[in-house]
Amino acid sequence: MPELSIASTLHESGRVLALDGEIDMATEARFQDAVTEALTTQPFGRVVLDCTELRFIDSSGLRVLIRAHKFAKEQRALLVIASAPPRVLQTLRITSLDTRIPVFGSVAQALAAPQNA
Repeated sequence: MPELSIASTLHESGRVLALDGEIDMATEARFQDAVTEALTTQPFGRVVLDCTELRFIDSSGLRVLIRAHKFAKEQRALLVIASAPPRVLQTLRITSLDTRIPVFGSVAQALAAPQNA
């Protein structure tokens, strides 16, 4: 069974959710809850999804990203993706999610980006 662990860390310029494992039907609810909570506790702030250890994301995870992006806009928060491995980055590009949700090469770049990125 696929596993997903999510570690949340608060930084001066935003909250980082470090994703480790796979996001699919079995883990989408946990991912949705974590992102929603992070965005709710960071209104007018920034939430960085650190994908360094994310091995896979399917359409379930992509749906969560789309909902989270819309919710972030409602909260006037910034949702960004950082350190996506090639396989995950390719999925974001094929689905054009990388044109809606800013993608950065590192967590440091994501945290340092302008709020209107």
